[in-house]
Amino acid sequence: MLINFVGTCSRTKTFTRDQSKNLLQFCRSVGATLFAVNFVFAKHEASEKLMEEFYARLSRFSCGEKDLENPCGDGFARQHCWVLDEQSVETILDETDGDLFAHDTLNLPEDWLFYVGDTILLQIITHEQEATLRISETQYAEFKKLGITHALGCPRWSGLPEDPVRASRPR
Repeated sequence: MLINFVGTCSRTKTFTRDQSKNLLQFCRSVGATLFAVNFVFAKHEASEKLMEEFYARLSRFSCGEKDLENPCGDGFARQHCWVLDEQSVETILDETDGDLFAHDTLNLPEDWLFYVGDTILLQIITHEQEATLRISETQYAEFKKLGITHALGCPRWSGLPEDPVRASRPR
């Protein structure tokens, strides 16, 4: 099943640090072990420097490249990824100032993806202020205990297919 969260689209934080941490711990509890993230629109020297510094801070968690579900819902692609563990959760919280929806084009990373195996569990599209969580009904019962405001289904602008699309690779 799919559930979604919608951000505040303002300077007000969507999640507190505790809510963000609880969500990431929930992801880990249901099997998430990897994450991927993009630093998009880094086109000027200052933003490129921020991007390089950001990826340098993540380097100790690097897993290299793996075939992972593409966030566009059109199969799998080779992507750089990092280990999701207690230390990387703290780093993510520090990078987002405790709000997984934190968005500031050219200054903050976006498009956080959290994986169980090679499939997306949680997708956060910060510039759209939307997130999608793909979980089972049993996991949903546990998720509801977090008390995070959400809705069923995909958000308005982004989202994931109910099941990953495993397209065959071209030969």
